Amino acid sequence: MFYQIIKVGKEEIGLVWSDQSGKPQAEFIYLPGREKMSDRIIRDFPSVGKTPRRAAGLDRLIADLYEGQKTPSAFSALNRDRLAGFSAEVLQQTCRIPRGKVATYSGLAKRVGHPGAARAVGTVMANNPFPIIVPCHRVVRADGSVGRFGGGSAMKKELLEKEGVLFDARGRVRRDCIIG
Repeated sequence: MFYQIIKVGKEEIGLVWSDQSGKPQAEFIYLPGREKMSDRIIRDFPSVGKTPRRAAGLDRLIADLYEGQKTPSAFSALNRDRLAGFSAEVLQQTCRIPRGKVATYSGLAKRVGHPGAARAVGTVMANNPFPIIVPCHRVVRADGSVGRFGGGSAMKKELLEKEGVLFDARGRVRRDCIIG
């Protein structure tokens, strides 16, 4: 395994990746935070070594997504071996939420055939190993408020705005941006 720190403006996104038949495959993505990015990565993945290595193509894709640009689906660039069952279903369905739209936790639970599992969907979102590529920021509370996010609710709202999601005067996602 390897790691790369992707600079996007003043922010740093951490990427832990492996080489699968000559193509980089994401193992874990870190959102910007207060702790030094390389320290976070090396603490969680001591086998990556101390020297970063570029994940050609995957790094640009992540930066473009973080900047709100429209890109093709990158679900195939993820190592999903550790995902199973409900979590895998929820994360795959999350990738189907179109840019510029959001789903609610309860709506996403219904989409995967588990109505009433909104809290479980929230847990999957909180533990998403691939934020940005699996757009967990596109999942909001039933009332349209953004809810929690690994990078903070302000970052979540900023990501949504970059993608064209509209907010009302109270700071909630407008109903016309929420899919069923």
